[in-house]
Amino acid sequence: MCEVLDRVEDRGIQKGIAQGEGTILSLMHYLLSNNRTEDAKRATEDEAYRRKLLEELSKNK
Repeated sequence: MCEVLDRVEDRGIQKGIAQGEGTILSLMHYLLSNNRTEDAKRATEDEAYRRKLLEELSKNK
């Protein structure tokens, strides 16, 4: 039983990782497509700024 639960949990973790990667890739695509390379660079270094940009992205979808 524990093995089954471990596999289910692992799938959930993998799904979460994939969703996170997709979100960050969408943000980078949005920024780079709009020639916002400085914002893209700062987003890799500043979590609060990245969150602000993600909010902006969600409003512009």
